[in-house]
Amino acid sequence: MDDTIFSEKIQIERKVFFFDMKENDRGVLVRITEDVRGRRDTIIVPASGLREFRESIDNMIEVMEDEGLFDDEEEFDESEEAAADPEEAVESEDDENS
Repeated sequence: MDDTIFSEKIQIERKVFFFDMKENDRGVLVRITEDVRGRRDTIIVPASGLREFRESIDNMIEVMEDEGLFDDEEEFDESEEAAADPEEAVESEDDENS
């Protein structure tokens, strides 16, 4: 059974994202679930990979800023950046149940 350590929910446009940090027999993980009109997709990021996952997100944000690809004119505040990054491959929810 998974024990929840921390949960957070954000809404971006029509999508709702759930970030759940959990602990189970295999260790700590972050489950990221996207809900779009009742359809849910989930990825699991082992805690050992969160820094690498975050680095990848940070790199994408930097490229988007450099290329002027953000739709809004607001400056992107680093405190708003996604905080996730995997050292291991991102697993699907199905893989977790195997």
